[in-house]
Amino acid sequence: MESRGSCKWTRNILNELDINPKIIAQAEKAGYVSASSILGASQAELEMKLRLSSFHITNFLDAVVSYVLPKKLTAWDLSQAGEEEPKYITTGCQHLDDFLGGGVPVRGITEVTGQSGSGKTQLTLQLSLSAQLPPACGGLGKGVVYIGTESTFPVTRLQQMIKNFKDKYSQGPASYTDNIFVHHIPDMDTLVDCVRYQLPSLLSQHPIGLVVIDSVASPFRVEESNFENKDLLHTLGYKLHHMAETLGIAVVAINQVRAAMDNDDLYGHQGSVVPTLGLSWANLVTTRLMISRTGSYVLGKTEGGSKSAQKGSNKMVVQFNIRKLEVIFCPWLEKKSCHFVVTNKGIEDVE
Repeated sequence: MESRGSCKWTRNILNELDINPKIIAQAEKAGYVSASSILGASQAELEMKLRLSSFHITNFLDAVVSYVLPKKLTAWDLSQAGEEEPKYITTGCQHLDDFLGGGVPVRGITEVTGQSGSGKTQLTLQLSLSAQLPPACGGLGKGVVYIGTESTFPVTRLQQMIKNFKDKYSQGPASYTDNIFVHHIPDMDTLVDCVRYQLPSLLSQHPIGLVVIDSVASPFRVEESNFENKDLLHTLGYKLHHMAETLGIAVVAINQVRAAMDNDDLYGHQGSVVPTLGLSWANLVTTRLMISRTGSYVLGKTEGGSKSAQKGSNKMVVQFNIRKLEVIFCPWLEKKSCHFVVTNKGIEDVE
């Protein structure tokens, strides 16, 4: 006989939900009886099929999510459970891992911010590969959900990095791409709905260790002062935190930057640019990392041509721009900075 936990995603759960009987009747009539079918549909689809208001559908979806996800922990529960060693995902660079205390933490929300072309997406792509490595190699041995809100997913660049990972880690998965689930989100409402309702359904079917949002800024930054947008932003942050805490998943969100005004000094950081979305988002972030390009370069060898390349023996000698990674704030790290480079292989330490 199947246990409640093993089949709760596929069997009829309507009678176990503490909600308005009218919602249950409409859902049963429309055939939305399992958690998988309910959370696999968008809010707009459910409103149309069940012929209910957005208020009723929101209550319906929240009840289903609460039913299938693990219960919230109290401070007493945590005190009795004992402390576990914190988990990290390796960045693929020993110097960066040491700098961050082990890599990117599997706790809270880690934000990676910086100007366009600074290397934010390069880092999240590398983390998407590292998360699939076994724990002995600094990974989690699990898949990745990559939610894009701007340009198309950089498949070609990912393939370049996979080649290096296969050469570097013999213990990695046979196929890295099979374990990366990519979803493109066009607007803020769809992004929030995805995280609230559709993502839990995917997490129930596949072992996921990392969720990347690239970027959280794009859907929200048009009208940062809008109260409705702020409510949605808070909902997004709270759901991501709940998911990270209850399911042991690392959450990495890319954020853009804007020109700093005279009074911009968030958390003691002073510079020409500051992260977008203001305090509404900053207060939801656990760790904020900022990447920037420096005016320094190092020489390295790579395959293929380049305008700045000089012919070597069998490869091309090129200049790689040195990037700076800063810890803006983090509960367990001091404010500091280190350097790395982006090569054809991916993120690498500065030698």
